[in-house]
Amino acid sequence: MANCCDPKAPRVFQIQVGDGPVGITGLDRAISEVKAMEPLSEEKVKEELFKKIKAHNYIPDSAREKYCVALFREYQKAKKS
Repeated sequence: MANCCDPKAPRVFQIQVGDGPVGITGLDRAISEVKAMEPLSEEKVKEELFKKIKAHNYIPDSAREKYCVALFREYQKAKKS
């Protein structure tokens, strides 16, 4: 059987945003791109991650702060590994 997925397609990651899990496309790529911009303040990291993720994912305006917190948490995890 042929491979069903394009290996170049962005991966979908499930992260906790607020009280529930959310699927995010391209999180690994966004984190790598922001890491390459360091040194950045925490607020600038949140802003850049949010901007990159929002370009490829629907995020309601009312959930911006929850997403920024969740994305920064994932960024910190990635920096430790």
